Amino acid sequence: MQSLRAVRSAFAVATACALLAAGAPAAAQTRAPNAPNSPAAGTQGPAERIAAVVNDEVISLSDVHARIRLALLNAGAQDSAETRQRLTPQVLRQLIDERLQLQEAKRLGVSVPSKEIDEAIGRIAEQNRMGRPQLEAMLKAQNVPVSTLREQVRALLSWQRVMQRRIRQEVVIGDEEIDAVMQRIKANIGKPEYLVAEIFLAVDSPDQDEEVRRNAERLVEEVRRGGNFAALARQFSQSAGAASGGDMGWVRTGELNAELDKTLSTMRAGQLSSPVRTATGYHVLLVRDQRPFGSTASTAPPPAPPPRPRAQPKPDLAKAKVNMKQIVIPAPSKEELKAVQAQAEKLRKSIKSCTDFDEKARAMGIPESGDMGTLRVKDLAPGLQQLAVGIPLGQPSPVLMSPGGAVILIVCKRDVPMIEPPPEAEPQPVAAPAPPPIDPKDIKMPPREEIERDLINERADLLARRYLRDLRRTAFVEIRN
Repeated sequence: MQSLRAVRSAFAVATACALLAAGAPAAAQTRAPNAPNSPAAGTQGPAERIAAVVNDEVISLSDVHARIRLALLNAGAQDSAETRQRLTPQVLRQLIDERLQLQEAKRLGVSVPSKEIDEAIGRIAEQNRMGRPQLEAMLKAQNVPVSTLREQVRALLSWQRVMQRRIRQEVVIGDEEIDAVMQRIKANIGKPEYLVAEIFLAVDSPDQDEEVRRNAERLVEEVRRGGNFAALARQFSQSAGAASGGDMGWVRTGELNAELDKTLSTMRAGQLSSPVRTATGYHVLLVRDQRPFGSTASTAPPPAPPPRPRAQPKPDLAKAKVNMKQIVIPAPSKEELKAVQAQAEKLRKSIKSCTDFDEKARAMGIPESGDMGTLRVKDLAPGLQQLAVGIPLGQPSPVLMSPGGAVILIVCKRDVPMIEPPPEAEPQPVAAPAPPPIDPKDIKMPPREEIERDLINERADLLARRYLRDLRRTAFVEIRN
């Protein structure tokens, strides 16, 4: 399946203001209420089923199915019933969140002009190295309405504008906070730091815990089955780094809460964690690299050499036996060989089974034709040995020509023991070289502006999650089976 993996990051980076570029919550991807080409609440067709009710608006099953198809396309995942079943609970949860976000934007008088949505979709097409018509054609080929993508973009931009209003009022970073971070950075020199990506799913009330935990486990299972972690993070994570594939950058000991710190201390580069419960929800961590803080040397092991092709078992021709039959078409003269070959080829194409072969052999009336009995493969001519063990059972061989005429063979039974190759020694992993000693004088501290920006993004992410949590707690939400 063709992938649209850049969708989230393309429009998130291109349209978010600098303040929210890393702080916006995960966007939802469905048609919003009363949007063009979207059934409004109360106007569902007679065959349309309702998946959920959010306050006075509905989410239909067609909304859910379209969102799943878009999520699969974005992640480049295999479209199967099993994958859909694993993703459906999280998709529905995000559709509900999106509907709450859009309702809040409407309440505050926040709207996004169609021109900005079109510009964002144009950037998505550019990010995927295609024009707008090619993007729409790809969506259509996967049975994803263009309106689903439009409303995904509209929801993200609307929520960003809502959060901009709140951040301007509530997020203030003082000099003492920046000083505390710089002191912590100095204290961590030489301690482990990890290049981490995460998928975060919020738990807003105790009764949601089991559902969210199962959703997190389904995502872990999807990654372990070969799913793209970054694409799944863009689709489902509710963390600040969702738009960039869950990337958290380099994380030092003590920067995260105790549960995540403890988990990271047991992981190596390339490892994926099971869901980790914290006070706010479940985190799935992927350690992409590891090194001592202050060092530029990676401790990740070097890439493994490509695996050698596994030696395949070979047929034991000394013990192999076959039941073989033949049809012989003699050529009275050398001049008639070409005509005999054409006759044999026509006959060969008409044979569909061993029974069919027997009937046609009897019809030829040639004594040499018929059942040859059970033969030991090693007693056959060298040129026939591979043919005897290689042609499919019950299918005629190619026409074999000789100066005396044409022969067609068929194998109806076969007993071929296999010779297993000797086991190969597994290559030993190569350990990464030890990093050089760190001289504190060589450590380059990040500028205060960068620390302030990180703190703003962290505070904005926390504020956005609390805001959405409060919307969930006060909403009427009914999920229908």
